[in-house]
Amino acid sequence: KQWYQRRVAITAGIVRPILSKTPEEARRGVTALYRDFYREMEWTMRSHMMDIPIATARKQLKKEFLKNKNVTDIRVIDLMVVKGRHTFDEFHQFWAQNYNIYNYFDITDTQKQKKEERSNTFLDNFYKSSD
Repeated sequence: KQWYQRRVAITAGIVRPILSKTPEEARRGVTALYRDFYREMEWTMRSHMMDIPIATARKQLKKEFLKNKNVTDIRVIDLMVVKGRHTFDEFHQFWAQNYNIYNYFDITDTQKQKKEERSNTFLDNFYKSSD
């Protein structure tokens, strides 16, 4: 029993990093990902023909990154950077469709207009007038 307990104690203390060995390296990875997204945002919005202003998209990008500002575990940060790189590649290579990008935003003006058009049918107006 003792050799097994010692082995578990030894292996439990060793945690190998994914990409970064120090918090500074992890921070550089996050900063590089943010910078790449920020630079690519205008091209992505235009090429996908999105009706979201670039300034709004960049604000949302900042909000998404600030959601995880309190994460301190280097392995978790590296994992998030890898997932962010995959998302970046999906947007850049057109693997992600427009509705995938819209999921990151609140309802847009175009979507509001479509919703209002759907709610202004004959029966909706009829029910409103009888109230």
